Amino acid sequence: MKFYFPLFFLFVFNSPLNASAGEVEDYLRQYRESSRTDYVRETKIISEYSLDKLVAELEAFYTDTLPLMRQKAYYFTYKKGKQIPSGHRTTAVTRLVKGIGDADGGLIGQVIGYLQAFDPADFNAEAQSFIRSRLRNTRMPHYGGLAQLAGFAGIGKEVLYQLYLQSGLPVRTKWYIALALARMGQADAMDYCLKKIKKLPVNSELINYGLPDLIYTRQKQAIDYCVKLLQSDKNLCRSPNPDISESISCAYGIMELLAPVIVDFPVQTDVSGTLDTDDYPQALRTVRAWLSKNTGYKINTTTY
Repeated sequence: MKFYFPLFFLFVFNSPLNASAGEVEDYLRQYRESSRTDYVRETKIISEYSLDKLVAELEAFYTDTLPLMRQKAYYFTYKKGKQIPSGHRTTAVTRLVKGIGDADGGLIGQVIGYLQAFDPADFNAEAQSFIRSRLRNTRMPHYGGLAQLAGFAGIGKEVLYQLYLQSGLPVRTKWYIALALARMGQADAMDYCLKKIKKLPVNSELINYGLPDLIYTRQKQAIDYCVKLLQSDKNLCRSPNPDISESISCAYGIMELLAPVIVDFPVQTDVSGTLDTDDYPQALRTVRAWLSKNTGYKINTTTY
């Protein structure tokens, strides 16, 4: 479903209301001295500045010698960008993408995380070109996250496939590249990922680490495997409640993973990712019944 925003709302999202010139610079200079965040003032700045004006005032701070200041500049850009409707965020995304080249590895990881929250349509030609060039350096910090970001946004498939075919590629690096290629529909990469996952024992580690990677691909065969595992009643997983020592069915964790991904899934999750139900056994019965009747379910490919 597409949502259309009246021009009035676009004006509000991208126009200054009561912001005064230099307010960002004043705040960040105070922040440099105290390292204290004023959430009220930050919220005001982010809401009242236009995106273009905010990025312009942040320009000097994106290259500040202190990582703390660059971090705050990226944060402002991310928060403002998320306030604006998809399709009108390219200024924010393009500036954040440049942060992938930051000298601080921790900030690179943070920026990649920010970018995962946007939409593929928000990555313009400049952003795509920058990401494509960075994909060639498999030794850069957080390369796996970058590869998966590229897969989500549909960027650099040719570059990634050339790397995927190279011999001697570290196993972990090849895994992330294969996931990205699978997300972009590369069949042999999807087969590689699925075969790797199917060899792993079904336990909490698989639910917490293996299946989320598989679900990231948004490919039907990957989701189908998760649906198959959801049908098992074997108690092979640890309870999320530390006071409960008995093992529980892994199906509950799989339900939480599938809820945001399968369109019209009968049980939803809250903002924390926890199933929105007081009766897990009944929720599982409901989900299994629904999946048995909806084998041709649709997959949500619009989110990371």
